[in-house]
This record gives sequence, C-alpha cells and structure tokens, in this order.
Amino acid sequence: MQNEISEDMVLVPGGPFTMGFQIDNEREWGDRDEEPVHQVSLSSYWIDKYEVTSSRFAKFLNENKEQASRFIEITPTVTVQLENDTHSPRSGLENYPVNRVSWFGAEAYCKWVGKRLPTEAEWEKAARGTDQRIFPWGNDFPDNEHVTYRRKMSEKGFKVMEPVDGMNKGVSPYGVHHMAGNVWEWVSDWFDATAYQDENREDPKGPEGGISKVLRGGNWYYKAYYMRTTYRFNEKPGTFKIWQGFRCARRAAEGN
Repeated sequence: MQNEISEDMVLVPGGPFTMGFQIDNEREWGDRDEEPVHQVSLSSYWIDKYEVTSSRFAKFLNENKEQASRFIEITPTVTVQLENDTHSPRSGLENYPVNRVSWFGAEAYCKWVGKRLPTEAEWEKAARGTDQRIFPWGNDFPDNEHVTYRRKMSEKGFKVMEPVDGMNKGVSPYGVHHMAGNVWEWVSDWFDATAYQDENREDPKGPEGGISKVLRGGNWYYKAYYMRTTYRFNEKPGTFKIWQGFRCARRAAEGN
C-alpha cells in the first residue's frame, strides 16, 4: 500500500442532510429506489476533489501487475494503455479520468493510497450539499458548460470526457468537480432498491451484501435524468464498462 493522502481533497462538514428524491413531481423524475426521502447524519469526511486520473491509476497498476486484469480492462477506448508490460496514460489524456475500471480496481486503488471508496450517502452529500439540489451546480438543466452532456464516443472519441479539474461551472457546493457526467463513479455500498427504508440514519454503509455495487453521477452520454444527484445506478463489481470510474474518500478523524 502506498500510504499517502492527496492534497486534492475537500472537507465535507459533519451533520445532517436530506437524501433521496420525491418522485411525485411535475417532471415525473425519480425512481422508487430513491424513496423514501430521509435525513441522514454523517461524520465529517474528506472526498477527492477530482476523479482518479489515468496517470495515477497507471502507476497503481504498474505496482500491482499480477492483479491488473481484475482491476481494469484495457481497450482502445480506455484512457490507460498497456505497452511492453507497462501501463501508462494515453498521450494527452494524463489528466483525464481513468475508465473501464471494476469496483475491485476502484476499491484496491483507494486502499493503496490510504483512503477508501465513499459511501453512497457520503457521495450524495458531497454532490448536492444540504439544499436538496437536483444537480451538483443547482437546479438548472444541464448543458455542456456545466457537465459533459449527450456526447457520443463514436463522434468525439476521448473528447466525450473533460480533464478532471475542468468545468468549473458544474462543481458541487463543496467545490467537487464532475459529480455529474464524465464517468459513473463507484461507491462502497452494495445496491438494494429498498435500502432507504433502513432505519440506520447515522453514517450508513448500506446492505451487508448483495449482487451489485452502486455507481453515481451519470456519464458523458446520459440524459439529464441520470445526472441527478440522487440517481442510483448499479453493476456487478467485476463488470467492465467504458464509463466506469471513481474517486476516493476518508474520514476526517484518524483511520478509515
């Protein structure tokens, strides 16, 4: 494990916030797994200001070569390449998010840098703050100044994404970039459509087990509905999809 804490993190203060989405609304947005709307209290925590880049993940892969194939699937549309048994970011994409990463790869990387994946509740608070906003930047409908929006890989190639520190107009209330668009982001929780009925409202960590893991935030192609701060997606942890990425977190107090 590489025990280092990046300076590129923001502190999310402890306290309550409202989690979930009321699906009875004018736009008819929302899914049943986003209800009931409930208040959650979280301890203070740090979360990465940016998604993990191809450069940083390539370094991790080179130090964990025996398990690399479990962590990422390299294809021509991945921001990391493999040449002569060495992983490296593709030229010009050094500061772009790593993609096509499994949940196992995301979890292992966060541990390697002395962090962990955020919980689903931590991710949502970092994205929406305490004012129940629909998108990280507020309630205004998405556009390509705020978020990578309705872009096709077949037309734009890697330009469907943006550098992890880009698009300042789309940051969350805490200054976190790309909590909508770019890549879907793995979190630590197992997915359960009825999880919000759980009465544990303090630092919830989700179900003890399951089949799939939660992803949040939408990606470069998805429509506005899926970029909402409350939308819940899920995939099996060993799955590789072109739009899978992540960021890390850690508790504000010592330990993870």
